[in-house]
Amino acid sequence: MRRFGYYWKEGFRNIFKHGFMSLAAVLIMIACLILTGTVTLIAYNIDLSITDLQQSNEIVVWIDDSLSTREARALGSQFNRIDNIATIEFVDRDEALEDYRLQLGEDANILDEFDSDNNPLRNSFVFTMKDPAQAEQTIEQIEAVEGTDGVRADEAVISRLIQIQHVFNIVALAMVVGLAVISIFIISNTVKLAMFARREEISIQKIVGATNWFIRWPFVIEGMVLGLLAGGLAFLAEWGLYTELYNIVSGVIPYFQLLPFESVRWLVLGVYCGAGVLFGIGGSVTSIRKFMDV
Repeated sequence: MRRFGYYWKEGFRNIFKHGFMSLAAVLIMIACLILTGTVTLIAYNIDLSITDLQQSNEIVVWIDDSLSTREARALGSQFNRIDNIATIEFVDRDEALEDYRLQLGEDANILDEFDSDNNPLRNSFVFTMKDPAQAEQTIEQIEAVEGTDGVRADEAVISRLIQIQHVFNIVALAMVVGLAVISIFIISNTVKLAMFARREEISIQKIVGATNWFIRWPFVIEGMVLGLLAGGLAFLAEWGLYTELYNIVSGVIPYFQLLPFESVRWLVLGVYCGAGVLFGIGGSVTSIRKFMDV
């Protein structure tokens, strides 16, 4: 227990003893965490938005005129058996005609010649899909139901949205990996500079018989504390940055809604602190290894 207290005491002493290097390491970790975290959060929001657009893309199916409204409505039970159908809504032709009259307002008189006996509209169903990537197979299954007389589906739009989603995911992943690699590289080199400045201390400890882990533990604790500090500060900075971005996007792009930070704050806090500790400990352990041989 006494030795454990010594490790913590030395770890904190190292932080304050080499204050400039400690500050540099914390600032670098904060910058890297914010860059990586912001890119990840934006990528996640765009991915959710594209998914919402895909799922809101509707398929309209017109029913054969030879079927009565009751027979047309009964086809819903067959459509419900299609696995990829998320929602299904029957549109009565007479109700649709009345809706058109309401939409036209003062110009509704152009529909005066139409009534339930000579309604130009057809009964129809409106579908949304669980997985837009399966649109082509779903449309084939819908068309196979006897009584359907036409399908309107923006397959090209759905396909383009899926392509955009895939491309953006690849770009976002590449950016996150790239920033993570840069973060580790910079932090590792920062810690190496700190270790180099302390090489004489390490040499003396080795000469008097200290084990590698006895020397290493204070540096591990130092890296852990610096990483935890950087993670907490990066979280607070990200909170303010994301909130400002949320307000800007909400006012400029009304159809693209970011998730409120409150819905992801605990996840972000955990990831930032965990990543900070991992980077700090990893950088310390990796960097001090070369100074163990004296």
